[in-house]
Amino acid sequence: MALTYSGKAMKRDESKYMYYLKEAADLGHPGAQRMLGLAYESSNDEKMSLHYTTLTASQGDPKACDTEEGDPCDNPVPTFNLSLSLFHLCFERYEGIMEIPGHSPIPKTLHWARRALKVDPTNDFVIKFILMVENEAKSHCTNCRKGAEGSPLKRCVRCLGAWYCGKECQVQHWKAGHKLDCIKRK
Repeated sequence: MALTYSGKAMKRDESKYMYYLKEAADLGHPGAQRMLGLAYESSNDEKMSLHYTTLTASQGDPKACDTEEGDPCDNPVPTFNLSLSLFHLCFERYEGIMEIPGHSPIPKTLHWARRALKVDPTNDFVIKFILMVENEAKSHCTNCRKGAEGSPLKRCVRCLGAWYCGKECQVQHWKAGHKLDCIKRK
């Protein structure tokens, strides 16, 4: 909390605290983004909570989905909920076009869904969601959109969330914005 001195005692100033927290979050500090996401969650502002949680998760912060004490990956529910929210948010925002370079949710969606699956490998809903996203994405080249009829596409080895008909398309797509979407597997 931001504290101010008023002669005899220190006083908490909630508005200053939120101001500085928002400043730090907007400058890209993942801890501030996570705390702001939790603050908005407690005030029932789902849109802002999802915004800041997504920001911290997109930086690879493993505590992005943490709602209780402990490792968030021990609880697949918030991790998978983040994955599903990222997918639906981008689906609505970009009117179903999921592979806009620099704005594709597919690598991050698959990353968080796979993290949830590691904890609960028997969760049929998570398995079906991953298969649905992967089957749609690998049906065509992510860059040139050419169909994969007969020949298998090559997969991005860093995120496992993009498929290409060849090295040329992969390099073009990386330069066009996949480097912003790509999330390194751990």
